[in-house]
Amino acid sequence: MKFADPFDSIRSHSDSQFGSVTKMIRAVDENSPDAQEHLFAAVIEQLQSSARSVLRQFPNVRGVEEDVLVNEIYESLLKKLLSKDIKNREHFFGTACIHFRWVLLDLVKRKNLETEPLFEDQHLSTQQEVALDNVEFLTFAFEQLDKISPELRTIVDNHILLGMTFDDIAELMKLSKSTVYDRFNEALAILREQFEIH
Repeated sequence: MKFADPFDSIRSHSDSQFGSVTKMIRAVDENSPDAQEHLFAAVIEQLQSSARSVLRQFPNVRGVEEDVLVNEIYESLLKKLLSKDIKNREHFFGTACIHFRWVLLDLVKRKNLETEPLFEDQHLSTQQEVALDNVEFLTFAFEQLDKISPELRTIVDNHILLGMTFDDIAELMKLSKSTVYDRFNEALAILREQFEIH
């Protein structure tokens, strides 16, 4: 089965900049006064935007507010910050993406179990079938991301879950924009191939 790019409508396209996040993380490590509050203010908008964009693609979890998802993720991140397991911006947001996917997948699976009987003997329109196909692919892709190479996973996470542009990712990873774009598409091709096999 062929799919349009279901990731396209997930991207948050945020213009937020995170140049000082690493400094804030170091301040948290050093128990600087108000450091946690400043870090939260710096990252919350990006995390909320990402949560809102992704939740929109999963009809079964639309009753979940993005704040609930973000708060759960941030609580996990804060524990790692306080135990000094996170050292810089890249590690912070990489860890956020991992927790983001875990929490989201848990929500999707729970909601699917709750609503599965409601879909028995129902005739779905073509549009509904496409939407369900996209949900199925996205769920599979988020499960499989941890299995592809770290470099490809980082590019997908940064572009999809954090809404970073290819230019931003290229600068962050010290790669050309064309290389980032090619590797992003390579990751999608791997995920689609695995999905079709399964």
